[in-house]
Amino acid sequence: MSGRSERQTVPVEQLVDLDALGSGGRAVTPARLRAALPRGWVLEDDHRHARRDARLLFREGWILIVGLVAFGSAAAGLFYLTFPRGWPGVVRAAILLVVLLVLGGLVAPMITRALHRR
Repeated sequence: MSGRSERQTVPVEQLVDLDALGSGGRAVTPARLRAALPRGWVLEDDHRHARRDARLLFREGWILIVGLVAFGSAAAGLFYLTFPRGWPGVVRAAILLVVLLVLGGLVAPMITRALHRR
């Protein structure tokens, strides 16, 4: 395994209470471990470690991309129709781009932290 994936691999005990999972005299099976793992985690082949599942982003990321393209296109069309021609329009577009980048720089980390908490 590479150094990067080793850092992202954690013991299953940190994510799941094995004592509660094996209560009632039942043995803890890999299937029960997989079902008990939090969303976004995958059981490794050794059944003692879990890692982050990158497929989570591929499963739901297309919704974000389609929404960004659709609403971004609609917004660009509406702004194009309302912008003044010439330098005043360029200045207004530059100001809006700066505001968008600043707000995106503040909001994007909050969304990322919220998604990683799940």
